Amino acid sequence: MLKQGVMTETSVQALGSVRSNLGRLGLALSLLLGCEKSQPPMPKSPVIPSGQTLRVATYSEYFGLRTLPTFESKTGNRVESEVFQSNESLLAHLGSRSFDVVFLSGYAVEHMLASGRLQKMPRERVPNLAQVPLDFRNPPYDPGLEHCVPYIWWVIGFAFLPPKSGHTSEPSSLDALFAKDGPEVAWLDDMRATLGMALRRLGRSPNTRDATDLAAARELLLAALPRVVDIVDDPAELLQSGRISVSMGWSNDTFSLARKDPRVRFLLPKEGTLLYVDFACVLQTAKQPEVGFAFLDHLLEPTISAEIANTRMIPTVSEGGRKMLDAEAHWMWGTLESLRGHSGRYEPLRDVGDATLLYEKTWAEVKAGFAKEKARRAALPPPTVEKPPAPKPIKGKKWVSPF
Repeated sequence: MLKQGVMTETSVQALGSVRSNLGRLGLALSLLLGCEKSQPPMPKSPVIPSGQTLRVATYSEYFGLRTLPTFESKTGNRVESEVFQSNESLLAHLGSRSFDVVFLSGYAVEHMLASGRLQKMPRERVPNLAQVPLDFRNPPYDPGLEHCVPYIWWVIGFAFLPPKSGHTSEPSSLDALFAKDGPEVAWLDDMRATLGMALRRLGRSPNTRDATDLAAARELLLAALPRVVDIVDDPAELLQSGRISVSMGWSNDTFSLARKDPRVRFLLPKEGTLLYVDFACVLQTAKQPEVGFAFLDHLLEPTISAEIANTRMIPTVSEGGRKMLDAEAHWMWGTLESLRGHSGRYEPLRDVGDATLLYEKTWAEVKAGFAKEKARRAALPPPTVEKPPAPKPIKGKKWVSPF
């Protein structure tokens, strides 16, 4: 993703241009001088161990149907994956689980690099790194992608499904989610996502370390809780049931829902959004690092990358793969294109260091408030249904009840 501060570097483009011109000059000189010297042999592909088990920490519906089977048949290794709900959940289990490869959003990668828990990536082990677009090659916490490869990107916005009857305007402001009054909505069960969007609504940074900012976000969310139907991983069921028309949503989940129901729309709020990039990294404690780096290279292979994007509607980070996307998957990239050149419209999440504890405390208070709100609703008496008044007898005739 263009996320996590992964913006194109002018210096990188200039260097690429210089190298390209030097390459053309060298070719022209060799042709002019009639050089008959043979080219040096291509380096041999690194040997990948076989018969091993690669342990991967990942998330739900994260790969295409052929991603893992193709790697297993190609390398003779088995992939064993464990699914987590969020970055925070995955990080919390690293001490008690043994993994070779982990998938983390940028701010979590930043945290892991600061603590020295990720291996440096041997470039010769990941030749498909050349497939990564310039936008994604220089995250501020891992310049030049020395440790991890970018895998997918996405943003947060509105998941909108208009009701079958009546009229509901398309949401444009985050007030549609966080105002005290309004129709029922759903939020995402993700600490940094929901707090981050609340901070955007307040004009604060989603990476703030200021306790005052987080207190303001907490009060904003607590005041809006009576409108919140649920705090969920994916609001698709609530939208399809007709219970709500608007929810906070991940772009990839909303695009997947739109594939099933063309009425569904993904919309960006005027206050801006959060831009995520997930990276694949090999841990320092990996038992199979060579197999792990081969797996990272596999993910960037164009046909594999395209199959993941077309199957899961998650935009993968591979130039060659992007050229193989179907029409619906190309639609996802339009969201990123609309953000290019408008850096004020998005902000990548960063590691907030010790302030993480403050975020966790704030989020726990919001979740506790929601639990109290649900208990309050459950204690309310069921709504009374008034019976329609009995029809008045017609004057001059005796009225006989039909019941």
